[in-house]
Amino acid sequence: MPNSSSTLNKRMNIVALTWPIFIEVLLRTALNTTDVFMLSGYSDLAVSAVGVISQISFFLIVVSMMVSSGTGILIAQYNGAERTLESAHVGVASILLALIVGGGLSLAIFLGGEFFISLFGLENQVARFGYDYLIISGSFTFNVTMGIVLTTILRSHGYSRSPMVINLIAGIINIAGNYIALYQPFGLPVYGVAGVAIATVVSQIVATLLMCLLIRSKGIELPFKEWQNISNSIYQRIMKIGAMNAGEILSYNMAQMTIVYFVVQMGTSSLTAFTYMQNITRVSFAFSLALGQAAQIQTSYFIGKGWVDDILIRVQKYFLLGLLVSTSVILLIFAFRYPIIGLFTQDSEIIPLIAMLIAGAIFIESGRVFNLIFISALKGAGDIKFPVQMGILSMWGIAVLASYMLGIHWGYGVMGACLAIGLDEWARGIVMLNRWRSKTWVRYSLT
Repeated sequence: MPNSSSTLNKRMNIVALTWPIFIEVLLRTALNTTDVFMLSGYSDLAVSAVGVISQISFFLIVVSMMVSSGTGILIAQYNGAERTLESAHVGVASILLALIVGGGLSLAIFLGGEFFISLFGLENQVARFGYDYLIISGSFTFNVTMGIVLTTILRSHGYSRSPMVINLIAGIINIAGNYIALYQPFGLPVYGVAGVAIATVVSQIVATLLMCLLIRSKGIELPFKEWQNISNSIYQRIMKIGAMNAGEILSYNMAQMTIVYFVVQMGTSSLTAFTYMQNITRVSFAFSLALGQAAQIQTSYFIGKGWVDDILIRVQKYFLLGLLVSTSVILLIFAFRYPIIGLFTQDSEIIPLIAMLIAGAIFIESGRVFNLIFISALKGAGDIKFPVQMGILSMWGIAVLASYMLGIHWGYGVMGACLAIGLDEWARGIVMLNRWRSKTWVRYSLT
């Protein structure tokens, strides 16, 4: 690598890693919220459709992360151990795998879009909007997969600020595209949901191209000419680690999709309110999400260096900071809930539902911090199997089961589903805290 070990150590500082990721998360959150905000002026039914499609989109991203998550952990640990050749080979292998996995996902959505939409039992107009958005955005999943892998390679080498700048550019392009699609500038026709999807895809393609140029400019070694010499064990480790790592997130997403299905049975108003609540409160965990991602990179690097006791204490401090910030933000959102809701909708039936769900989100978000920080750190240390197993047990045994029992069987509606999600976050989070403090993860080092 062209950079010295001391320079890499500085780039692995938690502040240097976290703040660009945090701003990038805010940009992504703002982008998603902007889509919903701009669509709300077009149709509440379109908002409901995008709320459902976001679950499918997240599913696609999680499968894409089967490549990127294994890549990030391996590169950071190899860099920490100063095994630069293996680090470079992991980068090349991950890009080749991204082309295969992303291409398969794109083909699946292109051929099966109508089938996936039919699984939710949506009203006809909502289903039409959903299909329009999914068939356009989902068919370009290969580009999303590649973008995630390239971002991971940059971050694993300590370059967190550059992806942030690229995502800012992509966000501006997306908002401009949304405006063109929905507000008829220059006398153009209204392109609706399909236009919003096209704007999203164009912005993602631009971001991926810029990532390619950036990796080249940073001098990160990706010896593609050696692709035939890369050991099969590299590919196997990326997919093995990635499959386990993505398994926990995949289970979470499938559980959330099941909960959304329950919410659909409660009526379109409940689904719309649930979608608005998720978009409004998403900013509350943005900092903890960024801190967790940074902690994973730093943990992998420190494990490679052998600095176990140092990272043990650091991660617990990161958790306390994340808990303070996330709880403060969600309480602030709750205090100003009605003015914020008013920015999105004036529907008198939906507004009280959203306000009630934001109150429930206080319970959810304070518990979510445990999982965002400690699960990320455990994965960075190579301890991946346990979070997957515990996640599956808790998500389905608590979140899904309690959502059905509270929301449908006992008749508490969408608020019951909200409380069930919070119960899962807290139960799982406390287990992960104890796992981290036990230091069991030390024996799972990948290097």
